[in-house]
Amino acid sequence: MKRTKLASRYATALFEFAEEMNKIEEVYSDVSIVNRTFNDNKELRNVINSPIIHADKKIAVIDNLFQHQINDITLKYLHLIISKSRELQLDAICSEFVKLYKKHKNIVTLVITSAKELSQESIDTIVNKVKSFIDANIETEILVNPALIGGYRLHFNDYYMDATVKGCLDKLKKELVDKSYQVNF
Repeated sequence: MKRTKLASRYATALFEFAEEMNKIEEVYSDVSIVNRTFNDNKELRNVINSPIIHADKKIAVIDNLFQHQINDITLKYLHLIISKSRELQLDAICSEFVKLYKKHKNIVTLVITSAKELSQESIDTIVNKVKSFIDANIETEILVNPALIGGYRLHFNDYYMDATVKGCLDKLKKELVDKSYQVNF
């Protein structure tokens, strides 16, 4: 809980400053680059998160990596995070910033999980149905999970719908197990 609060505060500060400077799009792009770089490079994460390495050296590494790729606002923000010893929360801060950006732009991420690859026509049909339900721009994330046997699951905001064969079987199993034995039925 404490980590989420801290990340939310730092992300909100960056978002508000970027908004003030009319650089929300640039900072969002920078945050995506930074997050992707850290997620793809375990060695970089280990160096930046190491308590043994001094903050000055971490800042030098960040400068060498990102100086010509990202905006000054984002670069100075990374310096601040490192100087305040908050680098362990960098991934959470980036995630919170993305949430703020999507809320600001009225973007909802729709996660569609299916048992097999869906056709573009099926995806478009699902997206159009969800669009009629909510008034937002929809960003889709498509996942394939063969364990679902058939059907699909939808997840966006706090809404969750399970229309999979596995989900129906699990529900049926639960109902059969939960029903107590009735004598003389």
